[in-house]
Amino acid sequence: MFMKSSSKIFHFEKKSLVKIYHLIAIVIAVVIFSSCQKEVVSNPDNSLTSDVLQSSSITDTTLKVDAGPARRFVYPLSTSIRLFGKGSSRQGPVTFQWMQVSGNSTSTIVSPHDDTTVISGLNPGIYTFALTVTNKNGVTKRDTTSISVLQKMTWTIEGITREALVHFSSGSGPAPVIFAFHGHAGSALGFSDKGFELQWPEAIVVYPQGLPTKSHEDRYGRNTGWQHQVGEINSHTNIKDQDLKFFDAMLSTYENNYNINSNQIFVHGWSNGGEFVYNVLWTAREDKLAALAPAAATLGTTTGKKTVPLIHIAGTSDPFVNFSSQQQTVKAVRTLDECSPAGTTWMIGVNGLLGTHYSSYINRPVVFLQYDGGHNYPSTVTPSIVNFFKQVSTTNL
Repeated sequence: MFMKSSSKIFHFEKKSLVKIYHLIAIVIAVVIFSSCQKEVVSNPDNSLTSDVLQSSSITDTTLKVDAGPARRFVYPLSTSIRLFGKGSSRQGPVTFQWMQVSGNSTSTIVSPHDDTTVISGLNPGIYTFALTVTNKNGVTKRDTTSISVLQKMTWTIEGITREALVHFSSGSGPAPVIFAFHGHAGSALGFSDKGFELQWPEAIVVYPQGLPTKSHEDRYGRNTGWQHQVGEINSHTNIKDQDLKFFDAMLSTYENNYNINSNQIFVHGWSNGGEFVYNVLWTAREDKLAALAPAAATLGTTTGKKTVPLIHIAGTSDPFVNFSSQQQTVKAVRTLDECSPAGTTWMIGVNGLLGTHYSSYINRPVVFLQYDGGHNYPSTVTPSIVNFFKQVSTTNL
């Protein structure tokens, strides 16, 4: 009797202990789970971070980064330049990290963890650098900027030294060539801000430097510019057709020493540079040119000229070259190129940018590209000019 009762008591105690153990295990699990929940909240970098935390990090709309404007300089006059970046967040301090994205590997980022830094060891070519800004929670934002290192080249024309800043092709095949002529009182380096090489790295891009030349507004020829007509004699050098001879010397250098496509020679000019394209190069070297891109300029006459694809750029409120006069110039070219009377929209952009395309029955299209502005076209124009050149280069004219 005693033994049987004792067994029942033992069995009851055993079952009670099991229940207690289960209860303890549940309590421990709750404590651990609660602790883990707090750990996730306090550590945004934890791999168990919730969607709520991720979205709260992503919505740091105050995080800003700016790698700064594109920079350019002349080699070998310099081999380094400073990039001006910046970044911020209202959530607290940020860190910076610069890295090179493309370009020659000889370059060095002097201060990779500062907002601004010097880039040294630069050779001719195009470089891209990225600036990444990180906030205190590890959220990042990135922006890029570029450096164009242009090479200075010189020629001697009847005893006078001529200069141009040149970007050489980054491609492997025969390269197209773009000549870009600055306006009166301009400079090659200043006009290189148009950045044609950034839009077409595979092309050879040439920014020639003008010499002091007379104009309607500069009757003594104190400022740099280009001859206005074929046969003109410069009042300072007494050289006839000095700029036409300069163009010939440059083109000859590229034809004889570089792998270029002689069927893809494009010329662009702004203001006085545009007049040089219209009234000198088109008149005297039309067989060499694949397409023209004059800006803020007018054409003297189409008489005796051969047909050529053309894109003309004009500001609707240009105070120096009347907009309607430029429209009449383009109308004359359209007649020469046997274009359709009605144009179609070619492109639309900011600042009132509007390109109207006139198809040609003889495959010599004309585009009239206008913008809301005066006597200096905005940066949005350069891609359109290059786009037109590319379209011409891929068409069997």
